[in-house]
Amino acid sequence: MVQLSIITPVYNSVQFIESCIKNVIDQKCEQAEHIIIDGGSTDGTLEIIKNYATRYSHIRWVSEKDKGQSDAMNKGIKMAKGEILGFLNADDGYLAFTLIRILTIFNKITKSPFIVGNCKFLDENRDLIYINRPKRIKHYHLYSNKEPFPINPVAYFYKKSIHDTIGFYTIDNHYNMDYEFIMKSCLLFDMVYFNEEWGYVVSHAGAKSLIDIQNNELQARKQVIYKQLYKQCPKKIIIKAIFYKILKMIRFK
Repeated sequence: MVQLSIITPVYNSVQFIESCIKNVIDQKCEQAEHIIIDGGSTDGTLEIIKNYATRYSHIRWVSEKDKGQSDAMNKGIKMAKGEILGFLNADDGYLAFTLIRILTIFNKITKSPFIVGNCKFLDENRDLIYINRPKRIKHYHLYSNKEPFPINPVAYFYKKSIHDTIGFYTIDNHYNMDYEFIMKSCLLFDMVYFNEEWGYVVSHAGAKSLIDIQNNELQARKQVIYKQLYKQCPKKIIIKAIFYKILKMIRFK
């Protein structure tokens, strides 16, 4: 039976951290540990973490200044005991029994080191806005820039060993480190899609991604990374991506 490590990078999120911790507890997954990397919170976040950690042995944590979210994620990876990794931001959550399902998939269903599911995007009232369904996630799909992309790590899980090849998250990328990581990973590892809802993202005023959308910066940041990686992408994949893009344009004319 493989083990699963859920990593939560957090800083001054007192309004969300308790529900995040409870979300993992409610999964009732005995093979999962919850690693919380706190950046030195001063708003009461740390006290909540400590309180739950004294009562639940699956919770491990550190609190110290870091260089941002990517740095915190890398610290969590290095601490992780599990073969499988998942990332849960303090303001997001998993649907019921998702973690047990993930372990079942890795144990019995697929040999792929990277699996992707669906993600619910909710408003502040927890009403559904839409469901992200990244059905086509082969390298030429993603490098065509024409298919829905996994919008949040609550909907994908992967083997820790991938980092032995890809390296860790880029420390100075504070906004779309997950996009950069997936774009690198898809070139070397098969990613398998499951048409199942695994997690949810709540859109709220303080969300980093929402602020980027409101400032018209989300796509701009993504394109900067995309152009950098596109230049490094093998020509045979670029050719497939271009061909796929043309087919998409013809199909929807």
